[in-house]
Amino acid sequence: MERKKLRFEILIEKLFTNFGKLFLTNLLFAVPSLAFFFAFYFLSNALFHNTNIVFCLLSIIFIYPFYAGVVKVVRNIVRGDETFSVFQTFISGIKENFLPFLLHGFVISIASIISFLSINLYINLVSQSWIFGALLFFSIIVVLFILFASFYLPLMTVTFELPMRYIYKNSFLMSYGEIKNNFFALFAMIVFFGIVLTFMLIAGNALWALIIVIALWALLLPSIVTFIVSFFIYDGMFSMVSGQGRLDTQKDKTEKKKIDEKPQIEEADFSTIDISKLKDTDDYIFFNGKMVKQSTLLKMVREKGANPEEVKKDE
Repeated sequence: MERKKLRFEILIEKLFTNFGKLFLTNLLFAVPSLAFFFAFYFLSNALFHNTNIVFCLLSIIFIYPFYAGVVKVVRNIVRGDETFSVFQTFISGIKENFLPFLLHGFVISIASIISFLSINLYINLVSQSWIFGALLFFSIIVVLFILFASFYLPLMTVTFELPMRYIYKNSFLMSYGEIKNNFFALFAMIVFFGIVLTFMLIAGNALWALIIVIALWALLLPSIVTFIVSFFIYDGMFSMVSGQGRLDTQKDKTEKKKIDEKPQIEEADFSTIDISKLKDTDDYIFFNGKMVKQSTLLKMVREKGANPEEVKKDE
């Protein structure tokens, strides 16, 4: 009997199978991300006469909308899509999610700045009192859960049509609700960055280390890290938000794609809806691959001329 593969084995297998797509995706993202980062870097030196890390972190706001393209390509790879255009998917990801990701960029930028300042402050004060040590520990825990929530924000945005408040609420709920998968993703990221750090140490001096970091960012880092995170959290996220059962990572790819597709509601089959359970409210319900207001769905069912006695949910 064939041995069942471990998740990390599947991760490595998928990584190498889709390496070309991830490489191309990273190149597409490298242009705007490096352009904005270096713009803020040189502006920081012009304004403050040195490199101001806090100011440089503000570049995330303008970089993040382009990250939507990376997330959409990686999402398609993780869910098992085999035939799609990397370039077209990347561009459509940006167009469809530009404003939500601009907001995410602002939130993550501010959270990063506060986290950096807090941890840096408590590290400098920890020798003065155990209270600062406790505050440092608490800050690290908070930052960890903010990091976990940031795993879900982009992936949920490109996958579901949800109001922004639900995306943030669900992301923070899953930061501890999916704690096992979050730590799997974190561990895999640490291993990956450990390899990157090894190359930097081999470089021998700061200049070559910087060159290696820039090269890796341009060629691999964003897409690989996004792939690692998405691999571990996508099924759990999709299961919790959609109400579907958790998808097996080794299930048939066409079945996974079928479940995750978001066809137009206007073309949907309403015969599976129990109209008596729908309420004329703004509460959301998962239907036909989308999160839809119950009032909207009820109106659409009625416009189709459905008979309440005929539209019953199959038990």
